[in-house]
Amino acid sequence: MEKNWMARAIFTFVLIIIAVVMLIPSLVDQEKYPWTSKINEGISLGLDLKGGIHFVLSVDTEKAAQDRLDRRTDEIRIRLDDETIPYESVSVEPESFSVIVKLKPEADKDKFRDKVVDYFNDLKKTTVDGDTVTLQMREDTIRQIKENSVEQALETLRSRIDELGLKEPIVARQGENAILIQLPGYKDVERARSIIGQTAQLEFKIVAEDKDPLGEYTGEVPEGIALMQGRGTNSDGTLLTYKYASGKDRAALRKFLSDKAPEGTEFLLEETAYPNGEKEYQSYLLYKQAYVTGDMLTDARVSIDEQKNRPYVSMTFDKNGAQIFADVTGKYVKRKMAIVLDEKVNSAPVIQTKIEGGSAMITLNSMGDYDTVFQEAKDLALVLRAGSLPAPVTFEENRTVGPSLGQDSIEKGKISVTVGFFAVVFFMIVFYGIAGIIANIALFLNLLFIMAAMAAFGATLTFPGIAGILLTVGMAVDANVIINERIKEELRAGKVLSDAIDQGYDMAWTAILDSNLTTVITSFILWEFGTGPIKGFAITLLIGIASSMFTAIFVTKIIFKYLLKAGVKSVFFKMQNKH
Repeated sequence: MEKNWMARAIFTFVLIIIAVVMLIPSLVDQEKYPWTSKINEGISLGLDLKGGIHFVLSVDTEKAAQDRLDRRTDEIRIRLDDETIPYESVSVEPESFSVIVKLKPEADKDKFRDKVVDYFNDLKKTTVDGDTVTLQMREDTIRQIKENSVEQALETLRSRIDELGLKEPIVARQGENAILIQLPGYKDVERARSIIGQTAQLEFKIVAEDKDPLGEYTGEVPEGIALMQGRGTNSDGTLLTYKYASGKDRAALRKFLSDKAPEGTEFLLEETAYPNGEKEYQSYLLYKQAYVTGDMLTDARVSIDEQKNRPYVSMTFDKNGAQIFADVTGKYVKRKMAIVLDEKVNSAPVIQTKIEGGSAMITLNSMGDYDTVFQEAKDLALVLRAGSLPAPVTFEENRTVGPSLGQDSIEKGKISVTVGFFAVVFFMIVFYGIAGIIANIALFLNLLFIMAAMAAFGATLTFPGIAGILLTVGMAVDANVIINERIKEELRAGKVLSDAIDQGYDMAWTAILDSNLTTVITSFILWEFGTGPIKGFAITLLIGIASSMFTAIFVTKIIFKYLLKAGVKSVFFKMQNKH
């Protein structure tokens, strides 16, 4: 028994030393004492204490499903061409998530069923009206696309925010299609919105210089829009002339071009930004098929054009993307390939020769100074590395918490914990004398262990977390009250002091365990299903329960045993006489 008591005392002493060491990084300036970061990064403060940015984003899941339908439309068109099935048109009916295929009279219907309808298992044939067939996307496919779009957006946003190097950001799903983002300590709202909100869908498409819908246009051209002459090269090397539209009003230009693209093509705009804030837009007619996409990237970095002294983004493709890029550039030599980012043309260089090696570059059209362009290139490289969002996101809530409000919360939190702690200390001394002092020592160690555990695990302290600590203090005292009352009962029953202490702890153990077990279950539920401050409250409470049970049952018994060994028995007799 003697050795067992000493072993427990040594174990507790070692834990106290470890706890103090774990708290050092949280108590000193890590910039002044960088060696402390090797221990841990210290306790992080949440948004409500440190200040920062709070976003709630909504994922456009309808757009994600519509994009899949648009891709299927392009794939059906390609499939029809590959299988030499004659058709007049392939169009989309967005409202019903359907693709309308109008075949030519001589088309083989059985071949169309076998090679097209059965090939795309996420579509089902709903109606046949002569040579017109309607293929509708299946309901379970639509639901899965919407669910996957939110999950993918969640992972993509986590990757982007991790690239910012922030400490303890919160990125969590909220409801059916919303995402909560909290960035403690971050102040640049505009940059955060740009990085988080950019869809970053990267595509490489061929410019349709061999089609000239604007050259055939004879109607009225709206004011502010000009039709300009362009030159290009056909696939056989012959020179081509075509017309493109340009203007400063993006909305007016898009409206003018909305119904003029031939089937299988689309008009997209290239934006040029000038130092005075003005922007100019130029149209490009592109084939819809995207040969290389952003999900084929393995890396994106900022590089410097030494001749022009301008930053640009260099990209590297994976093995599959590199092969496709080489094949496409080899096939379309002397043609223009547009680099499209979020449905905007970044640039459309002429392919001079087959490009092997799996690399490409994006130049920025901003006319700003070097530092501005470099930051834009850096942010673009960041979102490309993290991957594209599967659908656009909308900022439903945008809130900033100033550091002064956070500091005010910290001060109130300190006051509440201090007042609560000393109120409990006073209560224990008044009702239990020196035995209450023993409980207060355990209470102090409880707080020490809680903060040390939070620092060791990199937990974030929030204002609800402070409330959790305060609640834990009350629960820890409750355990000590149960133990002391049990010992008093055993002493009144005539037990000797050492037996009364052992019996008191044994009998109090089950009651303490039962009361804490229900709180643990509740905390796990809050931790699993809660977000932000609620999760912080649950984590703090879980750590506090574990610490309070250890200090109330394990540590206080060691102190009682030590006092018994030292012969300080009057303490317990005094406790026995208290009512």
